[in-house]
Amino acid sequence: MGADMIAVDWNVDMAVARKILGPDVPISGNVDPTVLFGTEEQVRSAVRECIDKAGGPGNCHLLNLGQGVMQGTPEESVGWLVDECKRYQGKDA
Repeated sequence: MGADMIAVDWNVDMAVARKILGPDVPISGNVDPTVLFGTEEQVRSAVRECIDKAGGPGNCHLLNLGQGVMQGTPEESVGWLVDECKRYQGKDA
């Protein structure tokens, strides 16, 4: 059985998933949705960490929450997540 993309829950370490799947398998995930109840820096840091663990920007990775947006999540936090995802160019940039 094949798949176009593998979605990874937030409980799975993204670096381990990437190592198992290899660099060419598209992967989706996996920011912990509770981080959106944190500070702006915590949200932005979680985005950067997830992208880096998946192999860096543009490396067959679709950033996503590991379980979706939880009820009561501040809309501003979702904005920070989306903004950082668009802005981040990698730890070496």
